[in-house]
Amino acid sequence: MKRIFGAGAAAGIVLVLGLPAAAAALPVSAGAKTATPEAFSDGGWHRGADTQASGIRDTGSTEAGLSEAVLRDLGMSLEEFNAAGELGRRAAAAAEALRGLPGYSSISLGAGKIRVEGKGAALEAQVDLLNQQVGGDFVLVASASPAALPGPELVASDIDELFHAYVRDVGMQGLQAVTYAEGRFVIRTGFVNTPESGLQAGPRLQSSQGPEVAPAAPGKVTPAQFAARYANVQLQEGTTVRTEDDVFGGQGYLVDSFPRCSAGFAAFSPSGLPLLLTAGHCTDDGAAKVAELEPLTAAPAGGSTIPLTPTNAALGTFGFSQFGGPNNSSATAAGAGIGTDIAVIQDLAPGLDLQPAATKWDSPAAPGPRAVRIVGTAAPVEGQAVCRSGRTTGWKCGTVDSVGIWMMPGRNNAYLPDGSGTDLRPIRAFDSASVKSAGGDSGGPWISGNFAVGMHAGAESLNGTQTRAIAATLQDATASIPGGVELELFLNKPELVPAGSAVPGGTSVTGRVPAAPASAVAAGSKVRIALPGRQPFEVPLDLAGNWYFTAPDVPGPLTFTAETVNGFSSSGAAPMSVVIAPSFLPEPSITTSAIDPLAELTSVAGTGTPGATVTLSGDIAGSGLVGQDGSWSIPLTAPPPYGKVNVTAVQRYAGLPDGPPVTATLSVLPPAPAIHSIAEGQHVRPDMLPATISGTGLTGAEVMVSVDGVAVSAAPAVGAAGSRTSAQAVAPRVLVAGGAWTVPFPAGLAVGTHTVSVTQAVDGVSSAPATVAFAIDAPTVELDASLAPVLPAAVPAADSEPASAGDSAAVVLPAGLANTGGSGDRRNTGNLAYTGPSALLPAAGAAATAIAVGAVLMALVRRRRSQTPD
Repeated sequence: MKRIFGAGAAAGIVLVLGLPAAAAALPVSAGAKTATPEAFSDGGWHRGADTQASGIRDTGSTEAGLSEAVLRDLGMSLEEFNAAGELGRRAAAAAEALRGLPGYSSISLGAGKIRVEGKGAALEAQVDLLNQQVGGDFVLVASASPAALPGPELVASDIDELFHAYVRDVGMQGLQAVTYAEGRFVIRTGFVNTPESGLQAGPRLQSSQGPEVAPAAPGKVTPAQFAARYANVQLQEGTTVRTEDDVFGGQGYLVDSFPRCSAGFAAFSPSGLPLLLTAGHCTDDGAAKVAELEPLTAAPAGGSTIPLTPTNAALGTFGFSQFGGPNNSSATAAGAGIGTDIAVIQDLAPGLDLQPAATKWDSPAAPGPRAVRIVGTAAPVEGQAVCRSGRTTGWKCGTVDSVGIWMMPGRNNAYLPDGSGTDLRPIRAFDSASVKSAGGDSGGPWISGNFAVGMHAGAESLNGTQTRAIAATLQDATASIPGGVELELFLNKPELVPAGSAVPGGTSVTGRVPAAPASAVAAGSKVRIALPGRQPFEVPLDLAGNWYFTAPDVPGPLTFTAETVNGFSSSGAAPMSVVIAPSFLPEPSITTSAIDPLAELTSVAGTGTPGATVTLSGDIAGSGLVGQDGSWSIPLTAPPPYGKVNVTAVQRYAGLPDGPPVTATLSVLPPAPAIHSIAEGQHVRPDMLPATISGTGLTGAEVMVSVDGVAVSAAPAVGAAGSRTSAQAVAPRVLVAGGAWTVPFPAGLAVGTHTVSVTQAVDGVSSAPATVAFAIDAPTVELDASLAPVLPAAVPAADSEPASAGDSAAVVLPAGLANTGGSGDRRNTGNLAYTGPSALLPAAGAAATAIAVGAVLMALVRRRRSQTPD
């Protein structure tokens, strides 16, 4: 049944003319924009900052206020209200699939089920399919068979066709609405009483006020006669219908400085500019130019009784508007096009932040945390739970009674005595007798759960008492805007799930978009990911709000932003960071040099996979974490090793097999050994040379000793178990435990200065040499007194001491010669010889004595030869 539900299924949230309805709206999540109390307007928009801190996530306060309202007005819990909104959305979506099937009559909500009225195999099969696809909430109800009526019988199946037929055959006198409710079409006529003569029997509701309708116009049938043609059309008498923009002026905004209407829904133009939707009749058929902002606390629904000041905050200017048919046209007997009631406020003042939410008026000074978030659209369905918000009466709830076409009085309308109006305009709308409203509520939002269904258009009243409220269907209204508009949706910021976990490279980074405080995440929403050095890309959400993208293969920290988007709606970017874990572990590298010997080794360094743990084994043990820059360094805790050091490194990472090992051999220079037996600069006498050269070094090291560059052969050390024998020609020897070394003092060293050089080697790695310089002094010469010739007594030098009378070996030396006898003791006392500069004097004396003795001996030999005969 075409057009029974206005724009049909609410499968989507993108309301741009020409775009597919599947770009739909489901509820969204928490953490989006929030309003400050600087400036307010009804319909869920505010001036203020986009910040989490302002309480947009205060789901407790939001649910508390909404629960109170729906319980008061509907007798429902908040869960039941949200479920009813979702049920209505599904019913409207299913109507698209059911409409046009043979036997289909209508769809409505009742007892928590979606009631499909009609009969036939095709309809039954489609209902079964719907139950399989979206749950078992659909119930097929057989259509009631109409009572047999005399004369021709018709069955209405389309609201548009029935409306045009009525205008053609009856006229517009007194026509208020053509709707569908309770399984039948309803034609509501005005307040003029007419007699019932000539009426054929048919289903209708008698008025307690008297006869129902005016007599037929010339050439026309009466409303009763028209309704009698149809088996499923009911005639009802209505009361006065009027728009609600003239009591106090706007709810939420002023028109040309005069309080007029209520704001509806935030939206976007085709180019993404922010807009505000409201009722078209608030613009006086386009005559209104400027809209000003009314603070919530200044509205009647906000508790204010004080008139507004002449100066108010700017809101914007009016753009497109339509009330009734195209170009604000009235209904005509020729059948004018059925229209809507919508206006666009554009060129919004700087600093305004439109919120995709409807205020409940329970906290006018701070409406943000308690506002009901809008996450999509839904077509109205009979029996659907709805609530509306307006500047005059605030937040009111009820149920949809019928959906159809309502005749609304235009700005130039005047009712004539025959019940007709001079400016009646047909709009696609729905009504509710349980929802209350008043002047100034026009343009305000109607919602079901978290779904937008319409904007307030007017009310029906009797003797000044409202009998039902009327709202323009939102989907039909937005479809009339040239180029289309897109409703702004509430979207929560994405979250990482699980938070702070490592993600293996090449696998999925996962998260979700939470729904709360709405009932679901908006259908068609995506998450826009922005990685460093890459163009942003979008990933879809599943029905539960989950999202994912493939992590880069490069291990290490990954910082990015994620933002929930749906058309032009966005949550704002959320910064995120994960650690990309490796998908496999390669072998690490050891960067500590294995080519040049190291003076010392206090740590081993290298590179590896960020986040992995490197474990060392071999001659060195330890472990350390690879930093985010891919480097690692493991300090040595044990005493440092020397020589050839073998180290093996392996990478480990939780959940992955160990990586392959890598081994390196490092050369570490041992320290120079110590020489203890000879001191630097020491002098020794030839007869007092030490037996060994000794010192200390590293246990297990080989010591190389050389004197003047000539290696000293090893010899057994006394008490040094395990030392090499003297028969070995190899100079180095292996030190025993305790670190002592010793070698024999080399024989044959000449008088003079000599240098001892000692190195130690571990695994063939030699240390720097330790050196000591020493001197071997010339020996002291002593003569036998019996062989000494008799020489004249020497004249002692002026500074000489007289020789001791008891010293028969005393030699008188020429003046200036020094004593070379050290202490002058001829006995071998073991003391080293005195080798001062005076040692030349005794040597010179000894030489003179030797020459004298030689001269005497040669004289004796010659004398004998001269005495021997020839």
